[in-house]
Amino acid sequence: MAKAEFISKRPARLIAGKKTLKSSFFVLEIFSFTTVVAALTVAAGIGICQHAPNEVLSRGGALADETWCDDLDILVISHDPHDTMIVCEGARDAVVFLESHGLDVSGEIVIELRTELLEVVSRSAAGCYIESERRVLILVYSAFKKFKTWFGIPIDRSLFRSVVSHEVAHLVADFNFTISKPLIQAKEYIAYITQFSTMEPKLRERVLSNFPYKAFENDWQMSTTIYMLDCMSFGARAYLHFIRLTDGNEYLHAILNGEALIE
Repeated sequence: MAKAEFISKRPARLIAGKKTLKSSFFVLEIFSFTTVVAALTVAAGIGICQHAPNEVLSRGGALADETWCDDLDILVISHDPHDTMIVCEGARDAVVFLESHGLDVSGEIVIELRTELLEVVSRSAAGCYIESERRVLILVYSAFKKFKTWFGIPIDRSLFRSVVSHEVAHLVADFNFTISKPLIQAKEYIAYITQFSTMEPKLRERVLSNFPYKAFENDWQMSTTIYMLDCMSFGARAYLHFIRLTDGNEYLHAILNGEALIE
């Protein structure tokens, strides 16, 4: 997390525990331009998917540990303690950043790590946000690393952590939207600026060096088409747009209230 930009009020320690909760979550995937079919929507790089009503969603694997991130209402379901630690850190980064911009971060978050995702999800996906259940499934780190690169640089745990931040930002934004059907670019703008803002400065610099594009100048440039054609470029340009704003907090709330990034 880029500590120079905002100060975390949350401790880094983890405590274990068990509790039954309503699942809540989000999607990251490497670009794969596919046809939108029925209830399933998969967007390039980062997107949203919805399962068919009759599809049974089971938790990924038996005997997974359920760990609560300390001082956060975030439950991580995972077989790997190291993965769990990284996920808690990435989730905390997102929560602290968004809370600093006045968003309500009090909603429950459950993050399930799996070796495989749902059959309806593209094989290029690293995770999936099921909007109808507010449920997030994310690949375990060992599976995510098989993609080799992300944002054009070799995958490491810092990038994995940023994926979690992106997904948790989707969830928090979902709790905070005051409009019923925000555009995908509105959702992704918030997720990407959270992801980039919480990266360590050196990592962010490496990532941005692979996207030598100018910042978006206005809302009309941030179209669904631009996002679908190159989602990661969209993310980089969105972040550059955000840091140039006179009042980023005001713009974020304009998005959440349906006053920005609308048709």
